[in-house]
Amino acid sequence: MTFAHPLLLAILPPILGLIYWLYRRRRPRERKVAGLWLWRQARRRGQARRRFDLRLFLLLLAGLFAGLALSLPRLEIDRPGPLVLVLDASASMAATDRAPNRLEWVKAQVRGRLSSSPRAVLVRAGRTNQVFGPASGRELLDELEQIRAGDEQANLAAAVALGKSRLNAPALVASDASPPENADGYLNAAGNGQNVGITAIGAGFVAVGNSGPGPWKGEVIVGGRSYRLEVPAGGFSTLEVPATSTFTLQARLSTADALSLDNAAEFSRRNVRVALEGDSPALERLLALLGTIRSSSPEVHFSFAPPPENPPSFSVYFARRGSAEAIVDDVERTVPYLRGAELVGFRLPIPPAPPATWQPLVRSETGQPMAWFHPNGLYLPDPASLQNLPAFPVLLYNVIVPRSEQRRGLLSAGETLLPRPQPDRPLPPTLKLELSPWLALLAAMVLGLESLLYRSARAGKQPRLAAE
Repeated sequence: MTFAHPLLLAILPPILGLIYWLYRRRRPRERKVAGLWLWRQARRRGQARRRFDLRLFLLLLAGLFAGLALSLPRLEIDRPGPLVLVLDASASMAATDRAPNRLEWVKAQVRGRLSSSPRAVLVRAGRTNQVFGPASGRELLDELEQIRAGDEQANLAAAVALGKSRLNAPALVASDASPPENADGYLNAAGNGQNVGITAIGAGFVAVGNSGPGPWKGEVIVGGRSYRLEVPAGGFSTLEVPATSTFTLQARLSTADALSLDNAAEFSRRNVRVALEGDSPALERLLALLGTIRSSSPEVHFSFAPPPENPPSFSVYFARRGSAEAIVDDVERTVPYLRGAELVGFRLPIPPAPPATWQPLVRSETGQPMAWFHPNGLYLPDPASLQNLPAFPVLLYNVIVPRSEQRRGLLSAGETLLPRPQPDRPLPPTLKLELSPWLALLAAMVLGLESLLYRSARAGKQPRLAAE
């Protein structure tokens, strides 16, 4: 039972005390006795004990019901009902700071609720969400036991939306991360374990994160060679290592902590598949230097045709002709392909405008677009006008090299830093009953009963003794 205004309960004792005082101070009816001495002796010997006062009891009971009604009590009952259960299967749920690990601890907590649900949906939230049901909760217990943790991340909000699309029911999220806004209930699985893990790896470097409250000093083994490294509490440190000619870098930590999934990582490079439609010796040389190979199923397509409204795959389009030249005055710096590519101040031809789905990438002093970008491509001036610019090989490097890099064993920094405990949020009760109207009705009924039984009594009389 909960109270909307629990502080009003403090006025109950004064209300009952006032009723008692007003009742006792009234002038009672006159009693005739043979003598005061005999009356007092009888009272002293217990022969004339005060009998139970039903009228006072009814008045006090009515006051109690009325006072409780003012506090707006509510009876909440959590009965088994339809349920959408979302389990976080990201890598941090494999941490062993809850025995045997966070995910198995969660399963033990939710198993009873799931089995008692008459209709339920179970969602495994990971890199890709999996949904089971709708079915009775007991039928989903086997799927619950089969869920394992290990994904690089989990999209909890999308998992809740997916579960509710299958079943319109309250959603309970069990995770060590913060609950999404569309969750109705939340069970926190986080512990306070310490963890150190590899958060980034690349050509010549390894980054390590530390979730513990104190600095970590240990060894990082890269390519069979051991390196000493110190990582601050709740922070990161980077270890620089010699780049290898084989384009393969393997690293691991010589430590044991709450999470082992982030203690080893690998970085390698491969040849990117490209297709080139048209003749451009400068472009061909650059693509060869970047280690690309020609393929009929390319990852990046280079073309001299006009760009379509929506390219079917990632493509780089070059204009064969252009109108007047202009000096580059501004670039869209949020596009990653221009990172380190300095174009401002150089003179370039202005290509014909592409469809409206393309956004300006480079502008002239007058605001005229000179190059464009699309979520699936780039549209640039003729390579002959770009080949002598230092920015051109940098731009192609930004397009090709990220696609050639492969990383294994990496988790997000949030997973490695192990989310910490936060308050649970129970599911709302399935049955809510407002008790205020019923308590007010009971108070009125009790007062009506008192009035019916004692309507002939005279008000304002106190008992007094008269000796005959």
